[in-house]
Amino acid sequence: MSYGSEHIPTEIRHQSQEQRLQISWDSGELFYYPMEYLRVKCPCADCCGHTPDQAKLIDGKQGVTVQSITPVGRYAVKLVFSDGHDSGVYSWTTLFDLGLRQEQHWQAYLEQLQAANKRRKPSVIPIKVLS
Repeated sequence: MSYGSEHIPTEIRHQSQEQRLQISWDSGELFYYPMEYLRVKCPCADCCGHTPDQAKLIDGKQGVTVQSITPVGRYAVKLVFSDGHDSGVYSWTTLFDLGLRQEQHWQAYLEQLQAANKRRKPSVIPIKVLS
């Protein structure tokens, strides 16, 4: 049963060494999802807003990892990231689209970063040590 999704995954593999998820789909497609890509494309309301004009440009997530993957019913997974972000529920429809249109989504993201003068690399905040 697809629960409103046109496609459902047949296998999800957490490839921590490669810092990506591998998802095989019932339609025969196989997509690789870099963890940074999944983090910056998080579908939660905090990241996307409730309307497109409320969407945030998520930057500084290069090197982020997925800490856990939890099924949500039969229609999605919840991902918890190493930066503490844990509110993203990725439906099968969202994940399939992110796989199918990864190149377009990623290129648009890079262009948004450049236009906003932001970067993929996390900012290093110097820590002042008091003695």
